[in-house]
Amino acid sequence: MKRILSLLLAVVMVLGLGSALAEIKLDYPTFQVGVNTAAPVIAQLVEEFNALHAGQVVIQVEEIPGDANYIDKIKVLLNAKDLPPVIYGAGYNLLDLALASDLLVDLTPYVEADPEWQAMYNDKALEVNSRDGKIYGSSAEGNTIGYFYNKELFEQAGIAGPAKTWDEFFAQLDTLKAAGITPLSMDTADSAWVTSLWMGALIATSGEAGQAFMAQMMPDDYNTPEVIGALEKIQKMFQEYTTFDAVGGKYENAANAFLSGQTAMIANGPWMIGDFSDTTKAPEGFADKVGVAIYPEGFAYDEPIQGYLVTRQQDSAVEQAAVEMVKYFTGVHAQTVALEKQGMLPASTQVEITQTAKDNFPLLAEFVVALEGAVIRSATTQATMYPNLLDIMSAELPNLASGAMTPEQFAQALTEGAAKNK
Repeated sequence: MKRILSLLLAVVMVLGLGSALAEIKLDYPTFQVGVNTAAPVIAQLVEEFNALHAGQVVIQVEEIPGDANYIDKIKVLLNAKDLPPVIYGAGYNLLDLALASDLLVDLTPYVEADPEWQAMYNDKALEVNSRDGKIYGSSAEGNTIGYFYNKELFEQAGIAGPAKTWDEFFAQLDTLKAAGITPLSMDTADSAWVTSLWMGALIATSGEAGQAFMAQMMPDDYNTPEVIGALEKIQKMFQEYTTFDAVGGKYENAANAFLSGQTAMIANGPWMIGDFSDTTKAPEGFADKVGVAIYPEGFAYDEPIQGYLVTRQQDSAVEQAAVEMVKYFTGVHAQTVALEKQGMLPASTQVEITQTAKDNFPLLAEFVVALEGAVIRSATTQATMYPNLLDIMSAELPNLASGAMTPEQFAQALTEGAAKNK
């Protein structure tokens, strides 16, 4: 199949759909570089793709450290209508942002023409990447998220294991605090990823209305009892149960607090598992201290991350090459590489959880078992909210934390931000 695709690309260029026989260059900005847990995966896939298409297509990586910096750059390029051939949705709903400016290539005919690729889409992956019956993205990663806890710190505080209810959870926070242990890692900057996960879990488990809210794509009204109730608890978490640098802190601050044993819990996905045994990030033997759980009330985030998107280009050969890149980056091989090298759960049910992955990441196998108890599942708030609300989250969470803003005022700020998209 790969050889056939290479030949097809060659034919496209010979027919004049490219620039004669010149090598097609795909500029690819990405934040999955440096210390990012996906960096080794992306580096391998880029190397493999370039070798496979040597002389025909080459991916040129532009390194942009930090999710927020990446999103900001894509927004600038989008406003200039000068997007690179491939962008990664990354859980930030870039699909709708680019589609609103009619800058995306409809992948439907490509997917339907390739049974292998079409089989990679389960119902959820299709829903996440489609609009009005057309496919615009292809997912590689399952956005399956719970939280991690430090078993040693739990034991020191006399806590037996993860909480089953939110009442029990908050009682555990008090117990940890009384034992001199900071309970939670949280953040406010760069879209407040960790804090958003706690918030979404609180909303989703507040009842049917909360579940319905979490199921909405781009909700425009945050002035609901479910959201405000969650924000009240988030405010309490900031004021009583987290580190002093959580306000103003980035994801890296939250992660470092957990990895150093400063905090007892962090909300995050299985892609973090590799960090626990990385002695450049955590102490020797730290991985043995970490447990994993779904959220209280039987909740887990479980929906594929919005995938890779192909953007409209003046040269149709560049678009065709971009399609081949996306196909390669989301195939069985690519998802298996991410699984075994990063501990990332695949987006497709066609990809088996291999024994190699279980051996490399024992905690991943534990997480898969824990997921069986999830009776409520949804996407993350960041995957469904309007992209401009990420900036509002970062700007206003410090005010919520300090008490300068009430939960009601914070909800109103999000609602007003959503209204700007209409």
